[in-house]
Amino acid sequence: MENLTPGEPGERASGSIVAQISREVVRIHARYYGRGPTKAKAVWRHGVVVVILEEIFTKAEELLVKSGQFDQVRSHRQAFQDQVEPLFCEVVEKAIGHPVRAFLSQVTKEGVAAEVFVLDVSRDEGKDGGAEVG
Repeated sequence: MENLTPGEPGERASGSIVAQISREVVRIHARYYGRGPTKAKAVWRHGVVVVILEEIFTKAEELLVKSGQFDQVRSHRQAFQDQVEPLFCEVVEKAIGHPVRAFLSQVTKEGVAAEVFVLDVSRDEGKDGGAEVG
């Protein structure tokens, strides 16, 4: 799994945090889908954490997508995301120490998913990973 980190002061600490988030999000996917994505990367910038997951579909989902039923796959995945949102948010909140204000999730026909966490960083006056956000 590849992890991207902010190119800011404190990058090493931020790098271990995003690596942890990436691993835990993959673990949750694997636990509830029976397999996890083959690639994952996370970025933490400006009060937002984004986790990109690739090759996420199960064999059954791949078959449905190939037969033109992507909308059903996306609907099923959205229902899943609604149920595990608290687990994902807990991972991010524990790793970063800020509450998640909003969670967004999307999946593409190509088997790429984005998990987006908007953090409540108001109490730190806009700081991310030890670097001032401008």
